[in-house]
Amino acid sequence: MLKIGIADDERKAVEELSEYVKDFMDKKGIDVIIDRYENGIKLEDRSALYDLVFLDIDMPEMNGIELAQKIRLTNRKLRIVYVTNYKNYYKAAFMVHAYDYVEKPINREKINEILTEFLKEKRDEKHLAILKRTDGTNCFADISDICYFEYDGNRKVKVHMYNKKCINISTTLKTLEKEYGKYGFVSPYQSYLVNLARVEYFDIRNKLLIFDNGTNVEVAEKKTKEIQAILAEYYHERLEDK
Repeated sequence: MLKIGIADDERKAVEELSEYVKDFMDKKGIDVIIDRYENGIKLEDRSALYDLVFLDIDMPEMNGIELAQKIRLTNRKLRIVYVTNYKNYYKAAFMVHAYDYVEKPINREKINEILTEFLKEKRDEKHLAILKRTDGTNCFADISDICYFEYDGNRKVKVHMYNKKCINISTTLKTLEKEYGKYGFVSPYQSYLVNLARVEYFDIRNKLLIFDNGTNVEVAEKKTKEIQAILAEYYHERLEDK
């Protein structure tokens, strides 16, 4: 779930921008919450909630530049996109590390370009997985929150999350292994692909991998020694990194 904030005292501009953002995310199948503010003061205390904000520069009480300066005192990473009627704010905008700058009237293609780059960076920096649900929609999931993938037959896989919720997706374990092997996912059994970062210990007697949320998966007899070796190497590397 992404959260995006929009602050602009022009209602028409807010509605138009909200529509463009919502349409873009809907086409990508990505869940998004869009909060609207008629001035910057109300957004200031809630800025930490958002992944991206659109700020009108020319607002009463507190303009977009002033708001960004306040936000940057506590949040250096928030992506800020300025939306304005004026061209002479470029220098001021980038002094507060603006992510981008959009002139009014708002162009849908420009917004799409910004959001496309934003999604790419978001995925890269946080190791986000974009999972295609069986209903055709997409959702974001932090890879570190995935305990394991379980093949459910007929190109369907259950994604077991740390919070014990499941996401049903359409793919194969072979495809997932190619994509997530670099993140420390291995197969202990033909129906599973597990995240080593979530494995708390290996119950060798019962041939079970126990995850840090209490769930477990079976390890195939013929893979027992291989999984032991993989886990030993993984934990050794983690200790060296500390």
